[in-house]
Amino acid sequence: MPKSRGPRRKSRSVLTKRVREKGKLGLSRLLVEYDLGDKVVINIDPAIQKGMPHKRFQGKVATVVEKRGNAFVLDIPQRKTSKLVIARREHIQRHS
Repeated sequence: MPKSRGPRRKSRSVLTKRVREKGKLGLSRLLVEYDLGDKVVINIDPAIQKGMPHKRFQGKVATVVEKRGNAFVLDIPQRKTSKLVIARREHIQRHS
């Protein structure tokens, strides 16, 4: 059987929670309001698959461009260009 090349491959350490982090997400993280232009950090929560960005964006700092339904459109600067990523609020945190 050929090796899988799925979007979650080689992600054992990236998409696992530590023992003390397991369980449901707190309301304080889910009820944070983000305005347009806010800087956020993409911090993927592996327990919630809905609205999860690709693992290559884990830990990146992005700017909120727009709100789209329950998710946010984030602008991540690359070397010469920038990428737009759609992620739900469970996977982002305010950048300090």
